[in-house]
Amino acid sequence: MPSPESSRTLGKEQVRAALPEAGDVPAGWEKSGTLRLLGASPEKGLVALGTQGYAATDLEGIVGFGVQSFQTRADAIEGYTMVKSQLASAQIGPVQIPDADAAFAASYCQGKDRCSTRITVRLDSVVAYVNINTDGPAAADAKILNSVTRMLAQRVRQAQSGQTPSARAV
Repeated sequence: MPSPESSRTLGKEQVRAALPEAGDVPAGWEKSGTLRLLGASPEKGLVALGTQGYAATDLEGIVGFGVQSFQTRADAIEGYTMVKSQLASAQIGPVQIPDADAAFAASYCQGKDRCSTRITVRLDSVVAYVNINTDGPAAADAKILNSVTRMLAQRVRQAQSGQTPSARAV
């Protein structure tokens, strides 16, 4: 019988299922680029990771979704902490995402025209994020960013519970 810790870890196909499809994101968003899935990277404690982007014309930017599943909760905490420290020069603040073990928001620009606003969450042994990249300024639509992050967190929790992820952005 698997331990509760291991049941919260997602394999490659569960990571794929947790990432939203076109019908799960706000109307008018179109896939941008291809789904990227990678298998285990034991040296980093990773079981699987996946990313998917969407062109969001209503936001005049690209929205990226990412899910990283770690071997243990401790590995996920380390991964989450590393991401937060890498964004130390960004404007970082707290954010409330239901059922997340930890979450933060970060806004930053690379030059004048490439800006990003991101929410990163940790859900047991999984670290997930949503980022909105725009041509500036860095302040993305907080309501939409929060909505799609809550949806992604729900999809991860559904996958961790052995359910088929079905949460959609509202």
